[in-house]
Amino acid sequence: MTDYEDQVGFCCEELEEAVSSDPEASLIEHDSGLILLNLGHREEDGETGTVLATIRFCPFCGTEIQTDEDIEAALGAVETHD
Repeated sequence: MTDYEDQVGFCCEELEEAVSSDPEASLIEHDSGLILLNLGHREEDGETGTVLATIRFCPFCGTEIQTDEDIEAALGAVETHD
């Protein structure tokens, strides 16, 4: 990565433009620091929730943006529901 990429935190301009803090966006930057893919909503037992998936590689340039270790560490601080 270049110095610019290290400072910004994104591997490419496309990812930087696509990632949002809006929970309805397709790619979300979570408070935990993870970049998550929004798969939509799911209803179970009368409750609706958002289904999110972690991604390891940038969907635009293919760069590894978060390792399994990064994901595990961040998920420890995230509230999940089964």
